Amino acid sequence: MRNSIAYGWTVVSTIVGLQCVASLGLATVYWIVQGGQAALAAGLGGMSIALGNALFAVRLLGVRPAPPRQVLRALYAAEVVKILSVVVLLVLALTVWKLAFGPIIAGLVLAQVVFWIALVVVR
Repeated sequence: MRNSIAYGWTVVSTIVGLQCVASLGLATVYWIVQGGQAALAAGLGGMSIALGNALFAVRLLGVRPAPPRQVLRALYAAEVVKILSVVVLLVLALTVWKLAFGPIIAGLVLAQVVFWIALVVVR
């Protein structure tokens, strides 16, 4: 029998790693085709999703065995942290750093698609 928390960390690290690799790959393509600013935007878009998922896992998997109500609260809190981290990074990228919208969204979408595929493939 697998230790569910330890196995959860293995799955999370694999999925977040795949998201980071995909984001860096897309950033490399943007760097070659459009230059450094576009590469930074694409990488930041993808990494915002990867960071959000990593923060979600830290918040959720950090809960010791607990009653269901406490675990459910941790799940909700983890989702709020995830969404806020993505929103803050995207707002900073678009308003403060003035990065291009298209590459940011491309990186974000790629990282999310990798997440969905990895949930099915990673066991």
